[in-house]
Amino acid sequence: MLFFVRGVAQPPGGQGSFGFLTIPTNARVAALGGLAASNTQPQGQFFLQNPALLDSAASNHLSLTFVPYFADTRFYSLQYGLPVKSKGQWAMGLQYLGYGSFEQTDPIGNIVGTFTANDYALGITHARTEGNFTLGATLKAVGSSIETYSAFAVLFDLGGTWRHPTKELIFGLVAKNAGFRLKQYFPGQAAGSPDLPFDLQAGVTVKPDHLPIRATLTAHHLHQFDVVYNDPALNVTYDLNGNPVLKKVAVPEKIMRHLAVGFELLIHRNVNGLVGYNHQRRQEARLTTGTGAAGFSVGVAVQAKGFQLTYARALATPSVGGSSHLSVRIDLNRVLPKK
Repeated sequence: MLFFVRGVAQPPGGQGSFGFLTIPTNARVAALGGLAASNTQPQGQFFLQNPALLDSAASNHLSLTFVPYFADTRFYSLQYGLPVKSKGQWAMGLQYLGYGSFEQTDPIGNIVGTFTANDYALGITHARTEGNFTLGATLKAVGSSIETYSAFAVLFDLGGTWRHPTKELIFGLVAKNAGFRLKQYFPGQAAGSPDLPFDLQAGVTVKPDHLPIRATLTAHHLHQFDVVYNDPALNVTYDLNGNPVLKKVAVPEKIMRHLAVGFELLIHRNVNGLVGYNHQRRQEARLTTGTGAAGFSVGVAVQAKGFQLTYARALATPSVGGSSHLSVRIDLNRVLPKK
């Protein structure tokens, strides 16, 4: 695993392609800080976060997520637990980000038409449990299209979890978005250009006895210690000779950039409140004049018989506001007529 990670590790923070793969695929994940390598209860479909969490996608359960994302883009996610009779579980997932329509111009600026841009990923997941351990894998076909230009890659996630036999306690580890780019946007570019959004995550979820709360802590980009983007346009001073000197970032701050925490408030058997905090998101989204509520997220999940509805709001700067995430999960075993 360590040898493999060294081969695929890449810098975070929008410095690579297929960045849409980092958008939370479920509103519950978005409300818990945007990351989830572990979870003790199958109340939201988490297997696109860690394939070993495939127990969150029961057979013949369908989950749909809609996100009116930034700059009028639209993100959609579909997850379905396949009714396959075999040892272990199977599921499929679809992610799609549409950027809308753009005006196309000639070299002197005359409008000659319009074009579209979009990103997509289609994957199949399998997981198997032996005792307290679960191992899972997801294979994904990932593509991107901008006008007549396109890129394509084959990626995979590998994950594992360990569950406590009697308590609500689980540890998770997942390597996400490893693989190979097969096609670049422009001819002549190296097909294996290493700019994929790889991430190595570890997490723990626990519910203390007799307390109506469930806590999740996730550490991301464990393969790279320094994930700080030190903006040279903002974080720079000058020495006595006029040479620019970047602001130094302390070690505790570098550690905090790796962490996201989320809490589920168990208000009722069918109603959960959700709140999360992602320190890296807060630091990267903050304004020089104030941070507002950037990095925080809130949500609520309501369940009734064969349906579950979850809404989350991930907050950014005051000028941007944030992003809304809406997920609905349907138990098709209850909804569809039985043969």
